[in-house]
Amino acid sequence: MANILIGVFIALSIAFTLGFFVYLQYRKALREAKNYERGLKMVPMLIHLPPAGDDIETGARDERDVVEETISQAQVMYNIIASTSVKGFKSRVYGQRHISFEIVATKGLIHYYIAVPVVLIDVVRQAVAAAYPTARLEEVEEHNIFNQVGKISGTIGGELSLKKDFAYPIATFEEAKRDAMRAILNAMASATKEDGVGIQILFRPAREGWTKGVLTTSARIKKDKGKKTGLAGAIEPKELLAALWKAPEIQEVNADEKQLTTLEQSTIEALEEKTRHPGYETMIRVIVSSNTSVRSQMLLKNIVAAFSLFDSPGKNGFEFSVAKNIEQFVTAFIFRFFPQDLHRNLLNSVELATVFHLPDQRNTPTSQLQRQASKQVDGPHQSLSEGFLLGYNVFRGIKKPIRLSTGDRRRHSYIIGQTGTGKSGLLENLALQDMLDGRGFAFVDPHGDSAERLLGMVPKERVEDVIYFNPGDMENPVGLNLFEFESPDQRDFLVQEAIAMLYRLYDPGHTGIIGPRYEHWFRNAALTIMSDPGGSSFIDIPQVFNDEAFAKQKIKHVTDQTVLDFWNKEMAQTSDYHKSEVLGWFVSKFGAFLSNEMMRNIIGQTRSGFNLREIMDDKKILLVNLSKGRTGELNSQLLGMIFVMKFQAAAMGRADIPEEKRTDFSLYVDEFQNFATDSFESILSEARKYRLNLILANQFMTQLTDKIREAIIGNVGTVISGRIGTTDAEIMQKKFAPTFDAEDLTRLPNFETVASVMIDNVPSSPFSMSLVPPMGKSNPHLADALKRLSSAKYGRPRRLVEREIFNRLRAGDVAKEAAKKGVTQAKRHPIAENAGAPNPVKAATGSSFLDQWLAKRKQLDAAKKTSQVQPAAPSAIPVPLSQVQVGTKPIQPSQPPVKQQPDEGVLLTPRSTSQDQAGDGEVHIDLRR
Repeated sequence: MANILIGVFIALSIAFTLGFFVYLQYRKALREAKNYERGLKMVPMLIHLPPAGDDIETGARDERDVVEETISQAQVMYNIIASTSVKGFKSRVYGQRHISFEIVATKGLIHYYIAVPVVLIDVVRQAVAAAYPTARLEEVEEHNIFNQVGKISGTIGGELSLKKDFAYPIATFEEAKRDAMRAILNAMASATKEDGVGIQILFRPAREGWTKGVLTTSARIKKDKGKKTGLAGAIEPKELLAALWKAPEIQEVNADEKQLTTLEQSTIEALEEKTRHPGYETMIRVIVSSNTSVRSQMLLKNIVAAFSLFDSPGKNGFEFSVAKNIEQFVTAFIFRFFPQDLHRNLLNSVELATVFHLPDQRNTPTSQLQRQASKQVDGPHQSLSEGFLLGYNVFRGIKKPIRLSTGDRRRHSYIIGQTGTGKSGLLENLALQDMLDGRGFAFVDPHGDSAERLLGMVPKERVEDVIYFNPGDMENPVGLNLFEFESPDQRDFLVQEAIAMLYRLYDPGHTGIIGPRYEHWFRNAALTIMSDPGGSSFIDIPQVFNDEAFAKQKIKHVTDQTVLDFWNKEMAQTSDYHKSEVLGWFVSKFGAFLSNEMMRNIIGQTRSGFNLREIMDDKKILLVNLSKGRTGELNSQLLGMIFVMKFQAAAMGRADIPEEKRTDFSLYVDEFQNFATDSFESILSEARKYRLNLILANQFMTQLTDKIREAIIGNVGTVISGRIGTTDAEIMQKKFAPTFDAEDLTRLPNFETVASVMIDNVPSSPFSMSLVPPMGKSNPHLADALKRLSSAKYGRPRRLVEREIFNRLRAGDVAKEAAKKGVTQAKRHPIAENAGAPNPVKAATGSSFLDQWLAKRKQLDAAKKTSQVQPAAPSAIPVPLSQVQVGTKPIQPSQPPVKQQPDEGVLLTPRSTSQDQAGDGEVHIDLRR
C-alpha cells in the first residue's frame, strides 16, 4: 500500500511538474505574441519641444534651484501616467501596458519621441500637456536610425540596468542639483549625418506591493547594524572568561548595538523616500549605428559614460551590458519589447524624471536639438461657423477654423509681419472670399503681384464688376483726379489731405521744407482751380503762378472772398522779386509729376475714369496695381495716397443715406505705411459708421507715426501678427500680453501668427493661428482679357489725353494770342514795314565812337534778319514727319504749294508728344496771322 501511495505521489509530482512546465511555456508563447501585438499597436509621436520663451526665468536665482524646478515639471507627467495601471488576471499574465520615451539622433538632428499604445494616447497627451503646456505631440511615421550603407557589424547596443537592488535609489536631481541629461545630449551631439543613435526608455506602472520590498530592505539595514560575522565578529578569549565570571543581572540587553552612521542613515531615508512616489518598472536600451564598428563603439562609449552621472555613492547606479545577439536586440528595439517578467529595474517618478525630461535652453548644449519656434495657445471656443476664414487654431491636435463676421470686420483689421510671413497671401484669401460672395472691395497693391493674381481669379459672374487700374498702361491711361469733389465739405477735405500728402512726400518730419507759407499758397491755389466748373487737376496748380492769363481764367470763377483777397491783395502787393524767390521753391514739388509722362496723363485728367462712390455703392471690384518697379517709388506713393484719401472722402459722402442702407465695402491696403498720412487716425475711428472696412498690412510698426501706431493699438479690432523684429515686438506685446511676450513674436515661423480677433464686438484673448494656403489658382489668360476689357472701358487714348492736357495748360497763351489779333501788321513787323529805308538811330548820348559803331551794327543785323524771313501758306497742311527738314531747307508738302504771303510766319504744332501716337507720323503745320 505504501508503495502504491509513493508511486501515486511520484506520478502526481511528475504530472504537476510537466503541467507547470507546459504552463510556463504556454505563458511564454502568449507573452511573446503579446509583445509583438503591443509593439505593432504603439503610435509614435514626435514631441515638439516647448519654445525658449517658456523656459523658467533665472534672474538672480541660484541655477541649482532653477534646474530643480525645471526637472520637477516632468514629475507631473509621470504621476498622471501612473493612473493607467490596471488590475486583474490579464495584467498578471501580460503585464501592464508600457510607454516608450526615446531620444533619437539621426541625419544630424536630435529629436524627442514618445511611443504610446493606442488606448493610452489621450491620457498621455493630457499628461504631457499638464507638465509642458506648450509642448506639442504630432503623430509621425516610425523613425529609422540605422545607417543605410553600413553593415550589421556597424550596429551595436546594449541595456542599462541597476547595479544593486531596486530599493536603493539612483542620484536624482533633488540630490545632485544638476541636469545629467546635458551630458547625454552632448554625447549624442557628436553624431554626424551618417550616424544614428537611439536611447529607448521603456516604463510601466510597477506591481502592487513593490514598496514592501523597499521597506523590508530598509528594516534589514537597521537590524543588521552591529552584527559581526566572520573574523571580525569573533569573541576574544579574555571577553569569554569575563563573561563567565560576570553575574547575569548586570548584563546590558543591547550592549552590542551601535548607532547608525551618517551614510547609513541617509541611505535608509532615501529608501523610505523612494516609496513616497509612484514606481515604474523600467528598461533602458542604447543603440548606435554607423559606417564602421569603431565609430559605433566610440559613440556608444561616450553615451554610456554620461549615464555614470546617475551613480549615487552608497546607493545605486546604472551598469551597461552589451547585447550578445545584435539581431535580436535590434528587433527588440524596433518593436519596443518589454519582457513581462522583468521587475528588477524599478524607478520612482523622481528618478524617472531625472533620467528623462524635456530640456530647456540652458541645458541644450547643441543647435542640433530643435525646439518649437512658437507656442500654441487655444483659440476662442465661440468661433463662428460662417464668415470670412482667417486661418486655423491648432491646439493639442484639435483644429478649429477662425472666422470673422461682417459686423466684426467693420472694426477694421491690421496685419503685421516681416517679408515672407504670409501677409499678402492672407490678404489675397480674404479678397477672394469677398469676390466669391459678391461683395465690393478695393485692393491697393504696391507690389503688383497680388493684384495680378486676383485678376486671374475673378468668377464669370463678376467680370463686369472689375476695374483694373494699372499706371503702366500708358497707351490708355485711366484718369485719377485728386480735385474731383461732390460737395464743399469734400472739397475742403481733399485740399487738406493734399497738403498732408505733400508733407508725407517731402517733409515727413515737419522740418520746414513745406511749412505754413507753402500750405497757404497751395490751399488758395487749389481752391482757385477747383472753382472752375470745367474741372482742374493737381498739375494745374503750378500754372496758376507761372501763367497770369491762366490764373485770370480760373480766378473769374472764384466766389470765396478769402481766396479773392489772396490774389487781389496779397499776391498783387507782392513784388516780382519776392515772387520769384518763392516760386521755384513752390513749383519744384510738382516737377516730378509734371515731367513724368505716365503720371501727367493720369493725375492731369480733369475727370477720373471711375467714380469711387459708385464703386462702393454698387459693390464693384477695384484692383490697383502700384508696382514700384513700373511706376517708381514716389509715383506709387502719390497714387496710393490719392486712392486712400478719395476713398475716405467717398465714404464720408455716404452721410446722405441712412446707415442701414450703406453697403459694406472693404479696402485692402498692403504696405499701407507708404500711403498713410497723419489724418489716417480719423479713418480708423470714423470709417466704421460709413461701412468702409479697412484691412491694413505692413512690415514694421516703426514705419508708422506715433499717432497712427496708437490708433491701431486702440481702434483696430482684429490684429494679426506674424514674425516681427525686436523693436516692433516690444510695441505689439501690449496687444498680446500676458499670453505672448516680445520673444514669442520674434520667433514665429512663416505662416504662423498670433491673433486677437473681434467676436460679437468683443476682442478675444490672444491665441496662435496658422494661415490658410492659397484658396484659388490664378488664370493668366483670364487676367490678360480683363486687363484689355478694363482698359477699353475706363481708359482713354493717350493722344487725346495729352492734347487735352496741353491745350488746358496753354489756355493762357491762347488768351494772349487772341488779345494780340487787333495789333496792326506794321506793329508786328516793324522792319518789313520800313524796308528800303534805314531805321532811325538813336542819338548818342556821348561822343564815344564805340557807341556809334555798335548802333550801326545793330541796324545792319536787323535788316539782314528781315531779308531772311520765309513766306508761308495760309492754312494748315498735314505733312509727313519724314519730310520736315531742320535748317534753312524749305518744307516740301505732299500737296501743290499754295500762294505764299510775305507777312506770315510758320508754327509747327505736333499732334502728340510721341511719334508712335501720331497716326501716320504726321506733323500738323498751323499757319497763323
